[in-house]
Amino acid sequence: MARRRRGFGSIFVERSGRYRARYADPEGRTRVTKHGNTAPLLHRAPHTFDTREDAEAWLTDERRLISSGRWSPPASRHKAALAAETEEERNTFASYARAWLAGRHELRASTKASYTTAIERHLIPAFGETLLPDITVSSVRAWFASYEDRTPTARAHAYQVLGAIMAQAEDDELIARSPVRIKAGGRSRVRREPEVLTRAELFALADAMPEKHRALTLICGLCGLRFGEAVALRRRDVDLEDGTITVARTAIRADGKKIAGPPKTAAGKRTVAMPPSVVKALREHLRDQPVSGRNALVFPGANGELLAPTALYGRAARIERRGRKTYVKKAYGFFAAREAIGRPDLNWHDLRRTAATLGAQAGATVREMQHRLGHATGDMALYYQRATGDRDRAVAEAMDADSGDRKPTPLRRTE
Repeated sequence: MARRRRGFGSIFVERSGRYRARYADPEGRTRVTKHGNTAPLLHRAPHTFDTREDAEAWLTDERRLISSGRWSPPASRHKAALAAETEEERNTFASYARAWLAGRHELRASTKASYTTAIERHLIPAFGETLLPDITVSSVRAWFASYEDRTPTARAHAYQVLGAIMAQAEDDELIARSPVRIKAGGRSRVRREPEVLTRAELFALADAMPEKHRALTLICGLCGLRFGEAVALRRRDVDLEDGTITVARTAIRADGKKIAGPPKTAAGKRTVAMPPSVVKALREHLRDQPVSGRNALVFPGANGELLAPTALYGRAARIERRGRKTYVKKAYGFFAAREAIGRPDLNWHDLRRTAATLGAQAGATVREMQHRLGHATGDMALYYQRATGDRDRAVAEAMDADSGDRKPTPLRRTE
């Protein structure tokens, strides 16, 4: 490679045609060569240059640093710069969010999967390469507004995850204050009012279900078990003599597989008393659908594994066309049962709301319903209770039950 001598430092032309610059240590330090000789300690530029002018400019900057007393070896400065870039990269939203999720070892597999979806599908496309301190209240509001026409549940969940991530960043003192401040941003708008069945409608629905799912319907509609909790019940969880069900696990889907894991919260682990009608239905179920062994599922799927929601729901009525022929397919499963009782908009989760409402009408307190439903707070138990028209009329009539023909006493104004 060619070399040209100059007053300060040297510039070389490499075979590639690029330029490299170096200079002797300004403090006169030396180094020992591999042959044991002593040679001047040289400092090289951390990279090559496109032109000789660029290399000369680097040498000029180095000489100015030496003259001003602010010099330090180029290699140490380059290492510090790389470390700063690495730290900056670590503090981008994408890197921090993924590290935050990886450290949440307490999460259930299904919860971690839903967090992953929120981060990868909804948050990283919006904030991925942004440094944490650069995420502002206005940018969060703009992202939130861009989801106006999308699924409200997905937006609310992603907002909750974003709030948790930024709250941790605040605790780690990476940001001064979390920019996630939209009031009620983590709540999704209700697009449909929940359906609540009367007791008669619930039993009519159970009778319209396939026989193997009749007891399951009543357990969810009167005991308030979630679908996952009910289908994960094993024979050892059922005590027909005491009339109780012990909820110890729930069915979840993680990585495309159905598995049974612990309930999401400690309140989910509970023992629920069954009404006599449910005990009778469950006794008949165990008689007609033999369950072998204490660890066997009470309501297994067709393959003996956990029952899937699609197997319970069945299919709605439909018309299929094959070539020139048209076939009318009848509904079956839960779809057919809800049509049979005239409640085509009913969802399976509405049975849990039905259990909460019927329990409240039977005189259960909020605390008692909180236990039966497996809620960590009483607020959720109240949320699940829904007044019905018949019950509202009964309450109104009961308010006048003892009044006779007495005229109401006029209110007196107090000073």
